[in-house]
Amino acid sequence: MATSRGPRGGYTTGRARRTQILEAALLRFGQDGYRKTSLARIARDAEITDAGLLHHFRDKQQLLLAVVEYWHERMDVRWERVSDSVRDAFRCHLEDATETVAMPGMVELAVVMTAEATAPDHPAHDHFTAWQEKGVRELADRLRAGALNGELRTDLDHEAIARECVAMDAGLRQQWLAGGRSFDLIAVMRAHLDRLMRAISADGQGL
Repeated sequence: MATSRGPRGGYTTGRARRTQILEAALLRFGQDGYRKTSLARIARDAEITDAGLLHHFRDKQQLLLAVVEYWHERMDVRWERVSDSVRDAFRCHLEDATETVAMPGMVELAVVMTAEATAPDHPAHDHFTAWQEKGVRELADRLRAGALNGELRTDLDHEAIARECVAMDAGLRQQWLAGGRSFDLIAVMRAHLDRLMRAISADGQGL
């Protein structure tokens, strides 16, 4: 059996320290934005030395990519609690968006990185491409299941609706940032999903 000093204990400690750094970076990027945040600031937030941070992440870009992946993993875990209902999924999405808007730095980070990662040679290209397609596929599957269980109409193009939702979400976040956060992003998102639900639901009811 491995002790706390053995390989397994060291691995567990290293994993915990890495998570501690990612949590600190996620909060700091969310509050101050990526460009205004230094590795030294994150090290202080994580209560470790600069050298300790660099032991896990060789530079700021590597840490950024790890934070994005960590954020996406957290979102995946949260979605596991959602029922098969399309209405519940839309409501959960609004809850997640409300939480994200409270961290404008993360919204900026997501918008900028998503745009930059369209370049095939960008280090996050594969991750963002896979993430986007995963979102489309999972929403299309949920819509398809909704049609089968009677929640939605049966004459829908599930993939087209899923892509519309993903594009609308990304576009609204970009407009919100570019416009100086001058409109209620969540209210506009909610209105769109409510209209969509009324159009595709079997009972004609919105959210």
